[in-house]
Amino acid sequence: MIGRPDGIVLGTGHNALVLQAYLCRAGLSVLSVDRAEIPGGGLATVENPRHPGFLHNTHSFFHRAITAMPWYVDLELERHGASYIEPELNVAMICPDGRVLKWWRDLDRTLESVAAISSRDAKVLAAWIERFEPIVDGLLAPEASSPPLPPELRRERLERTAEGRLLLEVSASSPLEFVRSEFEDPAVRAGLLFFNGLREVDLRLPGFGHSVPALLAGRHKAQMCVGGSARLAEALVADMSNTGERCCAVSRSRGSWSSGIAPRDSLWRMAGGSRGSILLSPDSILSKSCWS
Repeated sequence: MIGRPDGIVLGTGHNALVLQAYLCRAGLSVLSVDRAEIPGGGLATVENPRHPGFLHNTHSFFHRAITAMPWYVDLELERHGASYIEPELNVAMICPDGRVLKWWRDLDRTLESVAAISSRDAKVLAAWIERFEPIVDGLLAPEASSPPLPPELRRERLERTAEGRLLLEVSASSPLEFVRSEFEDPAVRAGLLFFNGLREVDLRLPGFGHSVPALLAGRHKAQMCVGGSARLAEALVADMSNTGERCCAVSRSRGSWSSGIAPRDSLWRMAGGSRGSILLSPDSILSKSCWS
């Protein structure tokens, strides 16, 4: 029997699952609601009906630096079955004339690939990577795992150091403006914007010019979840189950919370505060007693 939840999370994408897993570890009972039949959001992997055994990620495929994320380590997701590979040849762009711009895990090989197209741009890229490595390690990485600061306070702190001032200067431009101002060869420009665009950054938006050098200066590249992206969602759900989380599904129906039936078109409910883990069919309807 599950008591009323302490909190409600809308959606069961990876961000929602990470949040819910942390809250469950803190001893809270949390309910999440989603239209989908299984949790994960974009972490979706389906079997090809024409080729049994072939799994296809229908949305999220590459997960950049996931294994270095604090939440990946904190939630012990590898213990729950998540496993990643980071391909040596990480990303490639084939040009119309047959040339190939390759982004390797090894920086020297990446610079060799750029130099084969433009030696001048390869030298510029190497210089920017060298300048941004301390910025990524000392500023951007800690920021990404900390509560955001008010813009004025963040600027004031960044202006105290040379690295911070450089970050502010480069960030003022858009990725497109940065690439156009620093690199000459059209293929190199296109490749850098392509690699950066994979992160769903608006290439025209001021404030993100730093994303290009930061991307290449990062120590981790694109990674793939073994067995499909859905395995990451399964590992997150497994962590919640391990802490006493109960996973339930309800059918599409219009009811009230008091009746134990989700309002509107909600399908998935997950609630903590119970021993063990139970997974019900999406066609089932939770009884009132489940939430009493």
